[in-house]
Amino acid sequence: MKSVWAILLSAAFFLLVFTVYAEEQAPGADFETALPLDLSAGYVWVNNSLVKPFEDNHYYILRGLRSGVEVRVEGVLVGVESGLTTVSLYSNDQARLIGMDQVLGKNTRKRVELKYMLGYDPRSPEELAVYLRIGKSSGAALNYSLKIYTVEYSDAGSGRDAGGSYDTALPLSITTKDVVTRFTGYLSEKDYGNDFIDYYKLPVELARGQELLIEIKPSPELMVRASILNATDRFTLKSNRSEAKGEPLTLRIRGDWRTGLNNFYLVVENMGGTGGGGQYSVTVQIVTPTTTETTTATTISTSPWPSIDQETLRNLIIIIAIATVVIAVVVMIVMRRRAVRVEEEWGGWGTESW
Repeated sequence: MKSVWAILLSAAFFLLVFTVYAEEQAPGADFETALPLDLSAGYVWVNNSLVKPFEDNHYYILRGLRSGVEVRVEGVLVGVESGLTTVSLYSNDQARLIGMDQVLGKNTRKRVELKYMLGYDPRSPEELAVYLRIGKSSGAALNYSLKIYTVEYSDAGSGRDAGGSYDTALPLSITTKDVVTRFTGYLSEKDYGNDFIDYYKLPVELARGQELLIEIKPSPELMVRASILNATDRFTLKSNRSEAKGEPLTLRIRGDWRTGLNNFYLVVENMGGTGGGGQYSVTVQIVTPTTTETTTATTISTSPWPSIDQETLRNLIIIIAIATVVIAVVVMIVMRRRAVRVEEEWGGWGTESW
């Protein structure tokens, strides 16, 4: 008899535990009661139904996220009763980031594909949170099966996104004459993320007269603008931009550097997301200008006339023309005076008596 009671008590205990666990795993009805899902392991699956008359939303909060990753939601919705449905992502501030809104017919299937790249947020430098909402209009009913996972898009292999300001700039390793710095970064397309600008702090060992050469090559779907700034006064030394998606650009700067360590900021942006999204590769190196020796030699001209530029030649022609006119006038005056004098002399002879 005792064994029967023990079995019944054990069954009741496990039933109670299962019931509590099931209640803890139920999706939330709003942001405050959202069910936590940990994505630090890479991905999770959610399979559930929105079929109850007064249950219009399921909320999940996605944890284990950081800047430099892209959140992706993929799966299917299956209509039980026709109506308007939504699958949407929200920020930690409960602002809608991106979503799919569609009418889902009875016994129909809709493919779900969402993605959103997370930029660096100084308010949450270590961990970010994103809400997932599955909703429906009154009278509608649906089943859903969704895979939620992340894709790595960190900048310069840092495990995070390069910040969007001087204070949150991502520090890079030192570039020297013998060490070339190479890294890749990512920017998000408008409406598919909030990572539109990357700041890097760039230390460089320079000597006087050396050139700093930075080459940036964006992926075919990305167009960028880049600037190099002096870290001391944040003055822009050089700026350049792609004229088309996928077009590379260079920043080449020569200066009378202070010999030793010089700090710069490198800024790469895609004009608020309008330049598209994707990867860009950066190469930073020091270039020593080539010194060309100039040899002075005496050149013997084979031409009988020295080389005269067009402007000088035109002036000479004008001067010659004026001189010719003046000489002609003078000659005419002299000839006329001489003719008058001769006439006077001949006239005097004609009146002389013999």
